[in-house]
Amino acid sequence: MDVLIYTMEGCPFCEQAKCLLVRNGIEFSEKVAPPGSATWQEMKEKTRGATLPQVVIDGEPIGGYADLVNQEATGELHKRLKIAHGEELLYDVVIVGAGPAGLSAAIYAIRKMLRTVIISKDVGGQVGWTNEVENYLGFSQVNAGELVAKFDDHVKRFGVEKVVGVEVTSIDLAKRIKRVYTGDGKCYLGKTLIIATGGRHKPINIPGERELVGKGLSYCSTCDAPLFEGAEVAVIGGGNSGLEAVLDLMQIAEKIYLVSMLPLQGDAVYQEKIRQSEKVEILTEHIPLKVLGEKGVLGIEVQSLKTGDLRVLPVEGVFVEIGILPNSGVFIDTLATNGKGEILVDTECRTGLAGVFACGDVTNVPYKQVVVAVGEGAKAALSAYNYLLNLK
Repeated sequence: MDVLIYTMEGCPFCEQAKCLLVRNGIEFSEKVAPPGSATWQEMKEKTRGATLPQVVIDGEPIGGYADLVNQEATGELHKRLKIAHGEELLYDVVIVGAGPAGLSAAIYAIRKMLRTVIISKDVGGQVGWTNEVENYLGFSQVNAGELVAKFDDHVKRFGVEKVVGVEVTSIDLAKRIKRVYTGDGKCYLGKTLIIATGGRHKPINIPGERELVGKGLSYCSTCDAPLFEGAEVAVIGGGNSGLEAVLDLMQIAEKIYLVSMLPLQGDAVYQEKIRQSEKVEILTEHIPLKVLGEKGVLGIEVQSLKTGDLRVLPVEGVFVEIGILPNSGVFIDTLATNGKGEILVDTECRTGLAGVFACGDVTNVPYKQVVVAVGEGAKAALSAYNYLLNLK
């Protein structure tokens, strides 16, 4: 495969085009073509272009710098040149996960002209478990599904390659080239890896829970508490997640039932504030049995572990706040994690393993919010880009 680039000294676009080719491991020959020179006339005849640079592959002109960037971003350049590592394509960045963090990372990676692929079992992540988002900058209120669609459309505009509907089953991160294996038997090779697999809410696994998600049942008080102004609600969970949810709701709801199987486990300062509120009724040593309602939450049935008595709480909303589990299982034996299984990262989303970055809810970064995940995804992509710039 013969790659020729016509350039001119002092042309910044020519330098950028050559850097792009070098970064992708593409060998090329160069002809300096000052305007008006014989080489410039030759270039015009071959490419029908008069601006610099001009790139020619096997005698076929593909255009200037902007055209080169577009073909690299969409993967057309790699297909044309059959750039591969063994039988598998070598990517600059492999992103695992297509929630807010992963999609944000993809946009920043592709804008840095990095050959990028997203691998995920679904698109949207935990956002799909809520109904409305009211705390995302630029939207006073937006349907969660619509927000995910906007994220996905943004990624599609850049032509990012996506592999959706498969799960990552194993990884090999020991060498410079990272290997990601999926359940359909394929292997994806990357110079860098960004882990954005997110987390999953711990469910209470009772009748009505799954059916009423987004219809009065929520896993995020920060996201959905404003929807229950003046209402009666129940919070399930006696740890910090549950207590923080109650504190959020005390400013909004008319009455809050705090249901916990154990005595309250959260911080003492949270407990004191809650116990002082006339709005809160604390039901420790109680378990939820069933969420009532069809089109929306009409109540929740709970049972006392001491007496066995049943009680129906007449609530319009139920907040399940018993914690989040990070989706880190595939990586937990390879990367450093904390006691919760969250991948440990520094301020640049580095995991401690060269070329491997992590972002969003799968990490130990606090505050599991969409806007935080989006920012962390951007950081991870920029960190991966800087890593690639410094590869020798």
